[in-house]
Amino acid sequence: MNTIIKPELGEYLYLAMGECNGHKVVMGIGYTYEYADKKAKEFEAASCGAVQYLDVSVVKAGDKMKCSTISKSPEQ
Repeated sequence: MNTIIKPELGEYLYLAMGECNGHKVVMGIGYTYEYADKKAKEFEAASCGAVQYLDVSVVKAGDKMKCSTISKSPEQ
């Protein structure tokens, strides 16, 4: 039996990461992956190609290091 445990809201932060002029930048932050992903896509579109959306880093609230990386969702 597989049980999927969803973290409680606020337990993790989702940081949408991008690249701008050779620097890694935060494009959006959210309590859910979906929100961070949505904001990064809006940022990328508004930047007219100046910033490229890469992935989403997952950080446990209160920690300084990421615990995992999630690929960006495919374009719809």
